[in-house]
Amino acid sequence: MFDSHCHLTDLDDPLGDLLSAQSAGVHSVLTCGYDPPSNAAVIALRARLPSLPIALGLHPWFAHLDIAPILELIERQRPDVVGELGLDLWGDSPIPSLDRQMQVLDAQLQLARRLDLPVTVHSRKAIEAVLSALRNHPGVRGALHAYSGSWEQLRPFLDAGFYLGIGGAITRDRAKRLHRVARAAPLDRIVVETDSPAIGMDIVEPPHVRPAHLPRVVEALARLRGMDPTELAAVTDDNAARLFGEKVRATPRVQ
Repeated sequence: MFDSHCHLTDLDDPLGDLLSAQSAGVHSVLTCGYDPPSNAAVIALRARLPSLPIALGLHPWFAHLDIAPILELIERQRPDVVGELGLDLWGDSPIPSLDRQMQVLDAQLQLARRLDLPVTVHSRKAIEAVLSALRNHPGVRGALHAYSGSWEQLRPFLDAGFYLGIGGAITRDRAKRLHRVARAAPLDRIVVETDSPAIGMDIVEPPHVRPAHLPRVVEALARLRGMDPTELAAVTDDNAARLFGEKVRATPRVQ
């Protein structure tokens, strides 16, 4: 199994948690940066584990920061994925304005297109604005990380070639809308994730979520799709490799 979005460097013991994940059947992860310190930590972790897929970017919560050094870092380091990027309009959170978030998102999408890199996209209460931004950058490919919108909102992204990232919310009985989306989405467009340590599931809450909990996501999704979990994991791994590159099939060797 491949965890298509997590934050290993936010964990107290990234290498230990990667080993625990591998023992649980999760052979590798995409570990994502989101601001300057986390990007630096992700790069340092890749130096220890060269086969570890990484994403570098600027999350919308930090869009007040200068994007230029982030773009330079991405160009210099050539990560496997650009992100975590996106838009966030949740409630009254003290986050940058939509205009500023859009500027930062557009700059990263433009670079991803030029470098021919996929993106991992964060969206909260902003799905239409994200779609508008992506339409300004045709050809950019990627995954909607931890998707929580409706089937109707998802369809234009699928038409544009995007993938659906399903995480721990799928395990909750009350997540009826996501269950409908998960049943309806094309199987060849689904990737699975934990977003550890940030998003909880029925058996564990933040900040205790780890990549080792990914089998629970796979089991819940397989039950909804009427599939064997092993078969589903193989399909989602194939999807991740098609989107993010064959590197996701490697198992980083922790020394």
